Amino acid sequence: MRRKKGIVLMICVLVVCVAGVALLIGRGEKPYRNLDASQIILATVRLTPPDKTIQITEIKELVEYLEDVVIYNKDNSYTEYDGQGVTFTLTMSDGTQTSIMAYNPFLVIDGIGYKTKYEPCQALNSYANRLLDKEDAIIILEEPPALAVVSDNTSISALPGSYSWQKAEADGTTTSSQADSAHPLDCKDLLLKFETTEQAAALNFTEEPDRLLSARCWSDEYWGVLSADSENVDINGNEIVLKPGGYIYEVRAEWDADNGYGGTAQYSFYVDYSE
Repeated sequence: MRRKKGIVLMICVLVVCVAGVALLIGRGEKPYRNLDASQIILATVRLTPPDKTIQITEIKELVEYLEDVVIYNKDNSYTEYDGQGVTFTLTMSDGTQTSIMAYNPFLVIDGIGYKTKYEPCQALNSYANRLLDKEDAIIILEEPPALAVVSDNTSISALPGSYSWQKAEADGTTTSSQADSAHPLDCKDLLLKFETTEQAAALNFTEEPDRLLSARCWSDEYWGVLSADSENVDINGNEIVLKPGGYIYEVRAEWDADNGYGGTAQYSFYVDYSE
């Protein structure tokens, strides 16, 4: 009889423990409930898509959203999901960095995924998109933007070339970098032929440049002849006028560095235009 009572007692204790754990899991945890805006010296958010990074100036507002975030159990299956992710990078006053990606129904903290409460996570995502939509949004360009060339309802990626760039650091200084690339006529193995029946090609940068500095081209008869003279290409807004036949094009664009990020960059692509 005593043995039966002991078993019943053990079962009751086990049920209470399981219920307690389930309750804790159901309630979740607020990892940033004690976060203070004064602890953060720099905050950015990257939205993917459209693959843009924004500097956050109102850090207190960001902290208010983070304080409401609730996480539950670890779950790295977020890699199997499609959708927009917004990644906040916080540089703390002690020099450390932390990354927080809102990717409903997940929150990913420094690479570790957690199931999360829907509403606070969605609020973070909406907040990031509102920042992007602001006219005075500070776009951070740590490297030259990518370029897509569009013609005849088809798009190809341009090959990045040489650039001269600067980016701001958390301590207020700037870092400059330069890179050289091969001559476009020496990139036959890297430039796939893009065929079109339209005479114009639109230049769609992930972040529009402040100005297109130049556009030039070489006939594909001169592959490998690096001394061949180039021809000027007409520019109309964000479009270039293509020449009939196969040509290797190179464009050079500039982004003002008023906010600490910017510079010049070159891109090349190979187009065969037939009327």
